[in-house]
Amino acid sequence: MKPILWSVWLLSFGVALAEAQVRVVAAADLQYALGEVAQVFEAKNPGVKVSLIFGSSGKLYTQLSQGLEADLYFSAESIYPKLLEEKGLTERGTRKPYAIGRMTIWLDRKLGLTPGPEALKDPRITRLAIANPVHAPYGRAAVTLLERYGLIKRRPDAPIPKLNKPFAQLAWAEIPWESLTRGVEAYWDADPLRRGKPHFEFVYGENISQTAQLALTATQAGILALPLAVHESLSRPGVYWVAPLGSHLLLEQNYVVLKGRARPEVLAFHRFVGSPEGRAILKRYGFVLPGD
Repeated sequence: MKPILWSVWLLSFGVALAEAQVRVVAAADLQYALGEVAQVFEAKNPGVKVSLIFGSSGKLYTQLSQGLEADLYFSAESIYPKLLEEKGLTERGTRKPYAIGRMTIWLDRKLGLTPGPEALKDPRITRLAIANPVHAPYGRAAVTLLERYGLIKRRPDAPIPKLNKPFAQLAWAEIPWESLTRGVEAYWDADPLRRGKPHFEFVYGENISQTAQLALTATQAGILALPLAVHESLSRPGVYWVAPLGSHLLLEQNYVVLKGRARPEVLAFHRFVGSPEGRAILKRYGFVLPGD
């Protein structure tokens, strides 16, 4: 048996490799779920340590393109792993779907409101936390959710150069998100959210985890990832509404092994995420799984 295959076989039965480490960079919606996946994997593989760094998928993509050291990349949107693949920066055949992201409208329980799109029109909702749509897929999904329910409307004079067709006619997947650097209200009219209120503003998180913290500590309202909203840190002080899948940008989430990182312990963790045990953990945190 070849040495690399032997090592993988050992890992699958929980035999340790000396000081083996798996370095993972991941979308922030995985903060709790992937942490538990890593803990279970480590318990089955003594001597293997999984280190986790979370951030916005877009920023992590940029950093990986510029040489960030990591073994696996989990993205909240499939486009970024595909781009890395096209650049030859991933191991062939390792890009796989792990989930479809779900969106929620989360409100502070003290407001006494029933969560949902209509609640955002309430005069007490004067600040709304969303992830920055320039680089965060959950921010993009939040904007499309608001658009779907008529809470924002595209501006005909949106300052976006070099479009092939009018901004109002673009499908969600066609919107040049990385060019929308002036804030949502430069491109969408938010009058339905402003009407009857002394003021209104969007508050942007750099990733969906930071957005959840802003909703909890500063705005009392946010459009968040379901895997964060179900966690006790947010479910106890708040209430949330789960958006139908077709009501926002579809977040097909992929993970991939980075080029030159196909070590036995890395491949073992890659397989464990897609195993029945790994999938069960992700499902418990509210992810829709491939094939379900």
